[in-house]
Amino acid sequence: MNKIINTSLIFSVLTSIFFFSACSSGTDGSDIDNKKDSVQSLKEDFKKAEVIDVVANKIDGNQSYALYLPSNYNKENTFPIIYIFDAHGTGKLPIALYKNLAEKYGYILVASNDSKNGNTWEETISIFDKLYTDTKNRLSIDTKRIYLMGFSGGARVANAITILNGNINGVICIGAVYPTRNTETPRNNYTLLAIAGKEDMNYTELVKYDMIDLAGHNLKHILLTYDGKHEWSPENIMEEAFVWLECNEMRKDVSQKNDVFIKEKIAPKIEELKQLMEAKKSLEAFKLCKQTINIFDGLTDLTPFYNVYNELKTNKDIDLGLQKEEEALQKEDKLKQDYTQYFQTKDFAWWQKETNNLIAKTKNEKNKTEQQLFKRLLSYLSLICYSQTNGLLQQNNLIGAEYYSKLYLLVDPSNTEAHYFSAIIHAKKNKSKETFLALNKAIANGFTDKKRLENDTVFLKYKLEQAYQKIISSILVTN
Repeated sequence: MNKIINTSLIFSVLTSIFFFSACSSGTDGSDIDNKKDSVQSLKEDFKKAEVIDVVANKIDGNQSYALYLPSNYNKENTFPIIYIFDAHGTGKLPIALYKNLAEKYGYILVASNDSKNGNTWEETISIFDKLYTDTKNRLSIDTKRIYLMGFSGGARVANAITILNGNINGVICIGAVYPTRNTETPRNNYTLLAIAGKEDMNYTELVKYDMIDLAGHNLKHILLTYDGKHEWSPENIMEEAFVWLECNEMRKDVSQKNDVFIKEKIAPKIEELKQLMEAKKSLEAFKLCKQTINIFDGLTDLTPFYNVYNELKTNKDIDLGLQKEEEALQKEDKLKQDYTQYFQTKDFAWWQKETNNLIAKTKNEKNKTEQQLFKRLLSYLSLICYSQTNGLLQQNNLIGAEYYSKLYLLVDPSNTEAHYFSAIIHAKKNKSKETFLALNKAIANGFTDKKRLENDTVFLKYKLEQAYQKIISSILVTN
């Protein structure tokens, strides 16, 4: 096989430092109430308990955000806020997923429609600066309880801004965590909660960041894992993050401590620990104790969890289990490095055989940890193929793009992007029949971005054809 392209995944090194402005003014206290009323009168009225897909940014009319206000929201009080970054700039998606939690815990949710993968650091910080200023002017925000949240590339953005900005109290990173700006933590007065699906190709990244990168930093952090893939976390997992935020706030201000809340949230943990111990699932029980102590430390009596934790931490089976997990992560890293090299040295026939082997292992491997490892490897290969196909198309390298597109379909046959890229390549080669077939497969696998398809210039030549019009009309629009 001829070598087609350098397969290194290139991530830009960004150097700008961003601090959004925090307004403050001195006062002798005599006109506090008048100033408060004046500020409140400037706040705007938005619909409550409803997802607002698009709120135009008054600072920059070209930008917008999605918004959710809980039903108890009012301009007379201030409310905690979570700014959210979706990797594709679809703000309404995470807000729709987590609006029930925002309602339950009384949070404002704001999600950018402009921050997305591919933006420069300068663009990113400009977007957030304007987003923050606009919402601070128009919403009643508790400026002592500002949090960021992001998924995938959005998580990297959220973590970077949090690290560099002393006004942010905490960050929730889903599906990725290494910050786009740097990997240093110049401050420690914030909290970090990371969430990783055990089938997520970035799983090892999140584990390492929690265990290694943050080691030695006086920073309260926690990693939650669950049986899932690279996606926004399910609502039940995300609720743990809201509980984490609430508990951290209670630790900071003892007057906010809510014993009823704590008792309600810790009760399921006690029951889960009991079941794990009865089932002799020592490693799972050990991890549950460690997590529960981290979340509720200093807020309630954790004797049952400390007792089990102290008993198990010297258990040889626990050491062995943790060692096996570490070895699995090392094995995964080694395989990823090997695969990156194999893109240069192996032909398509080899990839067919290797992919079939990986897929078989995801189905037949009895060890669940190993099974999840192979699923992550397939996801990793899918990401590389996406990156290479996309980059080569932008360079108009049709031969290279077609090769990686075929590999993309091989390692991730149900991925909508894989089929969409295939359609683009066929269209560039003026193969209408193959183009329509690929577009139909993309739709069958969940493609819904009708606007993208209609605006993609490569397909304009088919605009009047009946087959193309049928494809357009078959798309279930969700954007």
